[in-house]
Amino acid sequence: MNMDMRSPIRQTGTLGLSSAPVEFRATGHLQPQNLGYLSLLLDVALFAGAGLAARPWVAAGPSALMRMIQFATIALALMVFFGMCRAIRAHDPLNLLHSRALPRISKMVLCFAIPVLVPLAISLPFIPEGDPEVRSFASWLACFEVFSIVFAIFAHSLFQISLPVLGRTLFARQRVAVVGSGESAERLIRWVELSAPGLFEVIGVFDDRESQRTQGSAVAYKIRGSTSDLVDVYKSSAFDKVVIALPHSAESRLLDLLRRLRQLPVDIVLAPDLMGFHVADEKTAEMAGLKLLSLAERPIRAPQRLLKGAIDICAAAFLLLTLSPLLLAIAIAIKLDSPGHVLFRQRRHGLGDRLFDVFKFRTMHADLGDPSGRKQTKRSDPRVTRVGAFLRKTSLDELPQLLNVLMGEMSLVGPRPHSPHMLIGDKRHYEIVAEYSFRHRVKPGITGLAQVSGYRGAVDTPDHLQARIDLDLYYIDHWSLWMDFKILCRTAIVCLSGMNAF
Repeated sequence: MNMDMRSPIRQTGTLGLSSAPVEFRATGHLQPQNLGYLSLLLDVALFAGAGLAARPWVAAGPSALMRMIQFATIALALMVFFGMCRAIRAHDPLNLLHSRALPRISKMVLCFAIPVLVPLAISLPFIPEGDPEVRSFASWLACFEVFSIVFAIFAHSLFQISLPVLGRTLFARQRVAVVGSGESAERLIRWVELSAPGLFEVIGVFDDRESQRTQGSAVAYKIRGSTSDLVDVYKSSAFDKVVIALPHSAESRLLDLLRRLRQLPVDIVLAPDLMGFHVADEKTAEMAGLKLLSLAERPIRAPQRLLKGAIDICAAAFLLLTLSPLLLAIAIAIKLDSPGHVLFRQRRHGLGDRLFDVFKFRTMHADLGDPSGRKQTKRSDPRVTRVGAFLRKTSLDELPQLLNVLMGEMSLVGPRPHSPHMLIGDKRHYEIVAEYSFRHRVKPGITGLAQVSGYRGAVDTPDHLQARIDLDLYYIDHWSLWMDFKILCRTAIVCLSGMNAF
């Protein structure tokens, strides 16, 4: 089965789940889909409670003005805290139920610590010359910071320890009945089992077709009868949702099913057709009052693009300024090692498949360079100079791309830009991997997920290219500032190791 599993069910579109308020079944069990809302509310309460709990530990009683400032600080810190939690999807039910404990708790500690750390760092220079009120405020912030970290570690460690018991006693999987036994139903069931383990239970498949047709279905083992049997099953064992997994073109059949099944007090939704499984995060759009199905969106939304772009420009300017002595030393070394220009320019694919000139330190002899990028560098390549070999091994030759970042052509983190003429064997990259151009939906980066995942250096085989593209598309589909930060930290380690660079 050719099933695209790059983007698991992160939202609720596939099964038609909505952002409903917290609900309990008649059994008293909590739906796992609402775990995110509860955990977010508890964390917000813990964070605000840390600020309030820190107040009695301040030596001198604050004035009325200082109390107002403290409450205002808590409110602003809560906004930052909420934004960070949303950015890293810290309260997604799948992350809470299935992610590893240490990375998840570490993320939560950062979410609790950073909103208080910033005002604390700002207030520290004023302590020596400040009046008692200022010192009292700084002391309160320090206690707030400590309490926040302690509360985060304690609460989420307790949740992790209690998770096996909670899974058996508190959480109830949503019970789903599937109508249809064709390929759409098969893909739907596999998708749910692989992408949302523990959140849903498919109680059975129901189909009105003749038995000889359903026996050949890949989900035949789950078939429990016809749609008439479905109504009887509900009477003896209630379920939460009916998902109709039939071709969208079967309009009369769908309408007939809807008329018969609307007697059941459950949600009835239409599963994606075969096309929908390749557009898993489907959303609705509107044009002139008409509801439309959104097949693809720009992966990084406008506010996120502005934030990412601002960070890129500020960081690039800061790095160019602080690294200027190193850049000058590298330029002198290149000039002394071999004649020719210091910088090397090459055309690369950028955002929207547009071409731009990427800057690098020259690492080859000037008369042997390949501005077109047709011939990739190999191990012990005679075209590479002595200084160039060191620069390539440490990736210092990429530093001039900070200029591309300042010009808005690149980002610090993103898919690496490739030359339009690069060949793998006798084919170009877009002739080997059909999804190659999808990576151009975001700006290319100086470093990327593929580079820190062992795919740094030359791309010499179709399998190597496919692995890189898969990692690039994963980065695009799951982008967050936290992911960018982790990639930048891992880049420093990879560059020092010199792995796969020549």
